[in-house]
Formats: sequence, structure tokens, C-alpha cells
Amino acid sequence: MEISANIRSNTINQPQSDSVGAELDAIVLESALPVSIFLFCAYAVFSLLHTAILEPSVAVIMTPLAAVSSIFYLVLALAIRSRRISSRYAYIVAHSIFLVGLANSAAHMWLTGDIDQSSNFALIFVGVGLFFLASRHLALAYVITLATWFVIATNITDTEHEFAHFFLLNFQALGISYLAHFLRLRVNRRLIAMRSEALVREEELANALEKARLYAAAEQENKAKTEFLANMSHELRTPLNAILGFSEIMTTEAFGPHSVPKYLEYSEDIHTAGDHLLSLVNDILDLSSIQLNEHTLHVQPINLKRVCENCITIVRHHAERGDVAVVFRAPEMMPSLQTDERRLKQILTNLLNNAVKFTPAGGQVSLEIESTPHGNVLLRIRDTGIGMSEEELKNATTPFWQANAGLDRSFEGTGLGLALVAELLKLMKGKLTLESQPQQGTVVTVYLPSSTGKAKEQTEAA
Repeated sequence: MEISANIRSNTINQPQSDSVGAELDAIVLESALPVSIFLFCAYAVFSLLHTAILEPSVAVIMTPLAAVSSIFYLVLALAIRSRRISSRYAYIVAHSIFLVGLANSAAHMWLTGDIDQSSNFALIFVGVGLFFLASRHLALAYVITLATWFVIATNITDTEHEFAHFFLLNFQALGISYLAHFLRLRVNRRLIAMRSEALVREEELANALEKARLYAAAEQENKAKTEFLANMSHELRTPLNAILGFSEIMTTEAFGPHSVPKYLEYSEDIHTAGDHLLSLVNDILDLSSIQLNEHTLHVQPINLKRVCENCITIVRHHAERGDVAVVFRAPEMMPSLQTDERRLKQILTNLLNNAVKFTPAGGQVSLEIESTPHGNVLLRIRDTGIGMSEEELKNATTPFWQANAGLDRSFEGTGLGLALVAELLKLMKGKLTLESQPQQGTVVTVYLPSSTGKAKEQTEAA
């Protein structure tokens, strides 16, 4: 209905107490329609009965009064039904209905001089209690009704017993009326509260569904992007391998020396650039295959000390060029470890290269091995480099993110190293933690279960 729609919009824009009041006013106006129709029919019948039942001196006044009242209620019912009356005027309508009914009862009792007509006033008390939902308007109706009855009753009866009897009757009707009002008001307030709660839940559900839809769309787009990167990486590897092969032949002068020495220098540059690009393509391919769940591990017992020494050997040349010392600290009793050796080498090489790259000349990078009480393995890589701020630590494992992303940045790289390490460790049921402060170095801790095949719950408990 239009009234309900208006109240729903008011609920959003008004304070809670105002919106509840508006809802109650709308209920009163809606109730006025069946009340008006009933009273129209009742007074139409009364206008016919008065001429037959009442004395002519009384009927001459009561008959037209009942007829006019019947017409009034009909007009009011039609106006309410056609929605020509706003809910803000609900109590003007309610008091109009009440006062017309009170006027008929008062005139009947005054003209007949019959104290027994006080029962009509008792019906009015009960009626307004069932009809009105605002206590101040109900109190006003009580005062008007009781005052009207009191004035008429004191003028038509001299019997104190009758006066007291009908006063008690009206007082009881007033009590019943207020109880009916209280119960109806309580029920309607509860219904309004339930409707408001339902609207809130409906809005929350709509928001949740919208978020789920957006999340699903983002996941689909991310998957499409990842598939594109994977396919692109496959396509790039073939020409890159050719570039590396031919540039290596030219660098080694396999078919004879270069006529111009500068060509040898260019060949070495081509080979170095191609090797760097192939490394980037391989990282993208690895990251894409992990995200597409197309990556498998080859778990086997490994010699952890030998793996670490091999990784240090790989990065040592890079470290020596930057005047960075690389230190390896291993315990006397090496922990046993079952995992994918090739992927572990990839993780350690990436982390060591990162540490060397961001450590200035004269600094140090160390690799340490520890065992946990549960028999799992901790690998710590410490450096004395430039470190990272809190904000940079939060973004460090985001793919392609770099702390210094400008074209004039001081360090080369694509921002895939830590992201790839984090994804590989998830696959291996391990964990990566970073601790760092600007200009105070960084500590990277790699946690690995003693066996990658063990249950994830044991990994998390450790």
C-alpha cells in the first residue's frame, strides 16, 4: 500500500521514535476505513429505526442526525479508500469519527432523559480504546466523553444510586478500554520492530549477495589474467631459449672469432638480458601455475645442509661483486626434512638474492638453520640492508609490488620474488614471516614441516 511505502521511506530518513510514530499513525488511518464503513451502515439503519422506535419529539431530531452521521461516515470512508488523506492527519480523522458518535449518543440520552442510555458511553470508551494508538489522544477522548456524560447524567437523574451505578459502569468500560489500547499498542510496536529488523536483515543479505557477486567476478577476472600470464609465459620461453642459445654461441665464438671485438661485448649483453628475461618468465609461469592449482610437488628426503650450501654458492658471485659477506650457520645435528628439493632451492635462492641485493657494500647476509621442539625446520635469512617500514612489510608479498616503483628506482627487479616464495610455501604447507625496520636490516623466517606430506593441522600447531 501507499501508506506502507511512505512509512518505509520515512524509516530510513527519520529517527527511530519518529518512524514508529508514523507507522502507528498509518495503522490508525488504515483502521479508520473499516470503522467508517461499519458506522455508515449502523447509522443508516438507526435513521430508519428511530422513526419507528422513538417518540416523535425525539425522532424528529435523532433521525436526521443519524442520517447526516451516516453520510459523513460514507464520505470519510471514500476519502480514506481513495488515499486522499495523509497519515499525518490520522488523528483528525479519528477524533472526527469519535465526536460524531459521541454527539449521537449524547443527543439520544439528553432528549430521552433515560439514564440507561449511559451504556452507549461505555461502548464509546471501549471503541476509542480499540481504535486509538496514541495515549495523549486517547486521554483527551476519555476526558471529553466522561465530561459529556457527567453533565447530561447530573441533569436527567436525581437518584444517587443510578448515577453511581452508571458512573461505575463507565469507569469499568474505561479500564477495559485502556487495557485494550495497551495490548494493541504493544502488539503493533512489536510488529513494527520485527518489520524494521527484517528490513535490516534484508539489506544486509542484499549487501552480502552483492559482495559475493563482486568477489566471484573478481575471482573470474583474476583467473583469466593468470591463465593469460601462463599462456604468455609458455609462448615467450621458446624464442627466449633461441636468443640465449645463439647469443651463447656468439659469446663463445664457436664458429670462429668476431671480426670486430665490439660484437663480442654486444653478444654478452644480449645473453645477460635474455637470461634475466627468462628468469622473469619462469617466475611468472611458476606463480601462475600455483594460482591455477596446476603445480605438483616431488617430496623426498633431502640433505638440507647440501641444499643450503648449493644456494649460497649460486648467490656468492653476486654477493662478491657487491662486497657483501655471505655466512652459513648450521647446527651440529641437522634436522631431517622431506620436501621438494628443487622448490626449496628456488625459495632460498630468491630470498638470498633479495638479501644481497638490498644490502650495501660491507654488509652481511647470513643463513641459519634451526629445529623446533616438534621436529620441524626454521630457516632464517638475516641481512644488514636497508630494511622496510611497516607499510612496506604489509605489501612485500604482493605480486609485482615494489617499495620504490619509479623508473629511477635504485634496485632492479619485478616484485615477484617474495610473492612466489609465499605461494610456494603455501603449497609446501610452510610459512613465511618478515621482520624489518628501516636502515636496520631484515630477518626472513621460513617455516617448514619435517615432512610436506604431514597434516596441515600439525604444521599450524607447531
